[in-house]
Amino acid sequence: MPGECWTIKEIESLIDQVVGNKKLPELCIPGKSEAAVNNQRRRLKEAGQLGGVFTGRTLKPWTICELNELRKFSNEYGFSADFISQLQLVPGRSKDSVSGMMHRHGLGNVAVRARAKQAHRLTESQREELTTFLLGEGRLVQSGDIAERWGIAQQTTNGYRRRLGIPLSWQQARSSEEYQDRREQLARRLVRQMRERWREWRERRKESFENLRQEMESLPSPPASRVCQICHKQWFATREFYYVQTRTRGKRANTTVSRTCRLCRSDQRRTRRGRLSVLLPGRPMAPGSLGGNAGSSDPAFFFSPAVVDSPPTLTGRATAVDFITPD
Repeated sequence: MPGECWTIKEIESLIDQVVGNKKLPELCIPGKSEAAVNNQRRRLKEAGQLGGVFTGRTLKPWTICELNELRKFSNEYGFSADFISQLQLVPGRSKDSVSGMMHRHGLGNVAVRARAKQAHRLTESQREELTTFLLGEGRLVQSGDIAERWGIAQQTTNGYRRRLGIPLSWQQARSSEEYQDRREQLARRLVRQMRERWREWRERRKESFENLRQEMESLPSPPASRVCQICHKQWFATREFYYVQTRTRGKRANTTVSRTCRLCRSDQRRTRRGRLSVLLPGRPMAPGSLGGNAGSSDPAFFFSPAVVDSPPTLTGRATAVDFITPD
């Protein structure tokens, strides 16, 4: 229902206030709402009665091309209104303009819109109480605990702390129990992931050994074979399957081949490291310090009666052979 018409006195009063550089909330015409004052001010500007004092805002309608670009960026790429306006993917459009158009056409992430509608917003008294808590007894409390206590997001708590100028320092955050517990959880998860990756790598390595043995068996003249002392499997006596060491003494070259294949040697090293990590946690393992043949750098020589129940034995000693294997 239309209201009462503007009188000449009301129009003159409005012109005087606008010329006096008053903003819309400061304009006061008895009996007229803020929307009515704003509309009348716009009509006076278009009529040229404000002397160019008030320019206002010129609305620029959205074109079909801009709307199609906005649909592509929001639906196909999942960009937010802030990101689109920050990079000016739709030139000349502000964040509020992009956000309003996305809202009117139902664009954007559905989950984000639903989460924003269901977000818990603090009242004025609750915000004052939270600010007092952060400045006082909650100064060193973790943001996650505060967010859970007040029913807000952790990012919201961090935002309050930044605005108040009391963010947690690096030392304070690392010294908390929550940080230490989280660090232990991540370490255990990393250990599980690494163990699983190494297990898959060992499986692939075994398959590659089997494939290589089948290829060598199909050769017209395959190399000599050798039985592993640990797994009792027959492999070819080459560098691909066994550790081979060549010593030159004068004009004579002596080649030795280990009695254990590369797969079993890897299992032995892994078992030794696991036992030593239990007995000596945190101590680095230096070459030649594993026991057995003193001063030997060959990991096949291992002698440690303290970590085994059976009598100590030497495993994997290399023996001389009367042929030289190809490299």
